[in-house]
Amino acid sequence: MKIKPSLAITFSALKTQKTRTFLASLGIMIGISAVIVMVAIGRGSEQEVMEVIAGMGENLITINAGEMKRRGGRLKLTGNVTTLTARDAEKLLEAVDELEKAAPFESRSMKVKFGNFSAETLVSGSTQDYLEIRKYRIAAGEFFSEQDVKQSRRVAVVGQTTVDNIFGEEDPLGKTLRINSVPFEVIGVFAPKGLDTDGRDQDDIILIPLTTLLRRLINQTFISTIYAKAISREKIDPAISGIRDALRTRHRLSDEARDDFTIISQLDIEDLKRETTELFTKLIVSIAAISLVVGGIGILAVMLISIKERTREIGIRRAVGATRVDITQQFLLESLVIGVFGGGVGVVCGVGITLGVNRWGPWVLVLDVPSILLASAVCLGIAVLFGVFPAIKASRLDPMTALTVE
Repeated sequence: MKIKPSLAITFSALKTQKTRTFLASLGIMIGISAVIVMVAIGRGSEQEVMEVIAGMGENLITINAGEMKRRGGRLKLTGNVTTLTARDAEKLLEAVDELEKAAPFESRSMKVKFGNFSAETLVSGSTQDYLEIRKYRIAAGEFFSEQDVKQSRRVAVVGQTTVDNIFGEEDPLGKTLRINSVPFEVIGVFAPKGLDTDGRDQDDIILIPLTTLLRRLINQTFISTIYAKAISREKIDPAISGIRDALRTRHRLSDEARDDFTIISQLDIEDLKRETTELFTKLIVSIAAISLVVGGIGILAVMLISIKERTREIGIRRAVGATRVDITQQFLLESLVIGVFGGGVGVVCGVGITLGVNRWGPWVLVLDVPSILLASAVCLGIAVLFGVFPAIKASRLDPMTALTVE
């Protein structure tokens, strides 16, 4: 039997029951559009996370004193390790050719006061290279100089959150704030950076010369962190190897001894966050895909009802020469048409919602073409899968019995 007559019969049968056909395809529409939108949300989230990581520093390598373990979704230092020093940062630049810059870093949560306003905020100390390594920009004023670091001057550069909390609407430049009762002159204000990958506010910061922090505020000689910048992305792994060898040598660790520091690169953070977002995407897509299965069940129910209503028609077709294959083909075509219609409308809706939210909504959604193609293929597969049983059942009807059905 030719395909054309079968297609004609298929469309004719489906048109006679428009409401039923639409409802049968509705589950497929919702399922495929939900999958497209959910994947777009996941890809958009991943893109935003990667942008945040890039904003934390280009080709960034972080060396932490002691062992860092992830607790409550954040990396936490375990133990009290005092072997990492500011001098280590200088020596790393000399020993590791793949490094462009290195900045020692230390921070403490301290009480800060200006006039009648006071707040607990993060007071950090570093050197001039910190500005470029961590990609901070100066919005007003200036950054402290190398001479300020050498002479342990009491100058500070503040983040926007600190400005809002301490100074309010007042211009902080040139003002004097007190950190643990020690006066500091505000010489600069950072441009806003937002949250980091762990949800910490990068604008809630007061940055002062490292020597000032160590000598005048916390009275210690060791530091907790060194931020380093590799020459290029491709040099990050060789740089890490060189850093590890250089620090083990400087800290006089034996071959059997474990590292007394932890190295985390930008690549490590990207891999970790990508793995998390992909897991989240797979979870929400799996939930959305249930709608496709529900749509398949809808197709199955409609086809079984259709066979029951058209038993006499099937008998007439068999009587005039249609084979079991012809009958199977007809009902499979009907199932496929329902699936293609639902899938097509679902793709249009999913793409439309994604583009609409991107243009007018507050979120970033990224269309993923492979997921659209995969969802469409799954849609067709479900239509065939749930259409096979009704089609075979229809083809097995006895022609004589079918002709006697009223």
